This record gives sequence, structure tokens and C-alpha cells, in this order.
Amino acid sequence: MVYKIGISEIDLEAPPGTSILLSGDLFSGKDVFSRQFVVEGLNTGEACIIISTNEAVEKILDDLGNAELQNLSIIDCISSRFGATVELPFSDQIRYVESPVDLSMMMVATNEFLELYSRHKNIKNVRIVLDSLSTLLMYSDLRTIFRFLHVLTTRVKAVGGVCLIVMEEGAHDEIEEKALQQLTQAIIKMIEGKIQIKGFKNTQFDYEIQDGQIVVGGLDNTKKSL
Repeated sequence: MVYKIGISEIDLEAPPGTSILLSGDLFSGKDVFSRQFVVEGLNTGEACIIISTNEAVEKILDDLGNAELQNLSIIDCISSRFGATVELPFSDQIRYVESPVDLSMMMVATNEFLELYSRHKNIKNVRIVLDSLSTLLMYSDLRTIFRFLHVLTTRVKAVGGVCLIVMEEGAHDEIEEKALQQLTQAIIKMIEGKIQIKGFKNTQFDYEIQDGQIVVGGLDNTKKSL
């Protein structure tokens, strides 16, 4: 069992238990990358859990377009549950956390969804997207975030899932970046029109964003497994 990353032109795959750090600046298209990562999972029958500290549920659903949503769960850390207007046919899909400071409730909600999919829906393949790590570091110190990520990534390993952790390029110092990289098995950087992948295998390729999708140019290395 492996997880396809979601870029159709290349066959990048991540083994179960993998946590991936995705970084790029505001205009890099990392949001497009993470969306394609989620859509790939949803459309192949996998479960996806999005922990969002940047976008409300409405925006996330709009971005996902016509993807299959029955196995999607969202942990919304910026919208008040009392002001929520989203109505979904699946009442267990959304949890609201009062603020990005409440890391304990984020983990409680994540574990609840993992339990839902593994025990009640019998879905073994689960993707988690944390968007974004940079926002969490605005509210809590590095040590606190490191402990939270350690718990999250350990849980990912235990269930054989895959986790994509999104980070803003250039927003953190070298100490923060190196500390957080210790908890991941691969690093994907989107910078200056190139996607650079380091981890189990190294590869780099040119890309551009066309019609809301990542379009790949030349591969610098034909090794395609993470």
C-alpha cells in the first residue's frame, strides 16, 4: 500500500506512516499542491482529514470542487462554531476548534476522525493535511508545536497514514526549520518554478500552475518513489 501524491504527470508515491513537509511562498501554489493531494485520496476511496488554521470550511469545500466528499473531515480552527453556516449531508464531517492555540482539541478531533474511519467505516488509508504549521507558530512557541507534531506524526505512523504539513517558506529561522524537519520523512519545496523533493529519493522538476492545476515540465531525476 502506497499513497500517490496527486500530480498526474509523475508517479510520486509515499509509503504508509510518512509525514511530508511542504513549503513554498504565498505565490508558489502550495495550496494547489495540497488540494490535489486531498482530491487524489478522496477520489480513490481514501479518507482525508484537513486541519485548517487558515481557511474556513466554506472556502475549503469550494476549492475541492467536484471531489468525492463522503470521506472528508475538516477541523476548522478559525471559524466560530456558533457562526457556522455550512450544511453538509454528513453531520460528522466537521469539528470546530476555537483557535489555533488549542492544540489539544485539534488532536482530540483528529483521533475522533481516525477512529470513525478505521473502526466504523473500515477505511484503512487515511491522509491528513495540516495547513498551516506557520500559523501555529504564530500562536505557540517552537517547543509546544514540536510536541504537538510529535504526537500527530507518531499517530500517523501508528495508523499507516500519510500526513502533509504545510509551511510558509521564509517565515521561519533555521533553528525552527531544522527542528521541525526532524519529524518528517520527506521535504517538498516549491520555489522559483521548481518542485524539489528530498527524502527517501531525491528528485526535482519544473512546474507551473494552469487552470488551478500543477502542470509538470522536465524531470531532473527519474527516481519517482519518496
